[in-house]
Amino acid sequence: MAEFRAHIGVHYGFLDIADDQSWGRTDWAKVFFGRRPTGLIATSPGEVFLVTGRHTGTVGFTVRIDGADPGPDLEGFEDVVEVSFEALRSELRLIQWAGEMSHALPRLSAGPGSYRMRYHCRGMDDAGNSGWDYCAVVDEYLLQIWPSPAAPPATLKVTSREGHRRILES
Repeated sequence: MAEFRAHIGVHYGFLDIADDQSWGRTDWAKVFFGRRPTGLIATSPGEVFLVTGRHTGTVGFTVRIDGADPGPDLEGFEDVVEVSFEALRSELRLIQWAGEMSHALPRLSAGPGSYRMRYHCRGMDDAGNSGWDYCAVVDEYLLQIWPSPAAPPATLKVTSREGHRRILES
């Protein structure tokens, strides 16, 4: 397992993950205001869109790259969803709003190809009520990535109000 962990600045309640050549090809306004299969994460080849509870501020974010399904952390997180992802390259970056900053992620374990992404969310309800302290980390996220054949999106657990709202909106 390889891991990236950091406090990340978000704007407008989302983050991007992409390879350097795929970033910006997807019209995320359509994704943001349109259908997201799980309400919390959407993908297009080479690019991923992740919703956060925090509109603007700092979130805790961890990405773990595994060689096989590591299993979900259903006890430690309020909302857990997963989707398939087609990686066009093995190097991905976590990209903050409008590309203002990006962070290299560990290389994908099997190179380009088909992967599964499991997105874990904690503290989304509190993040919406966190006020003006932009540096306080209120919501935290874990994204697990491992090689896997394509499969339908799945909602494993949704207990937060914000998670339910996001699913109903999509």
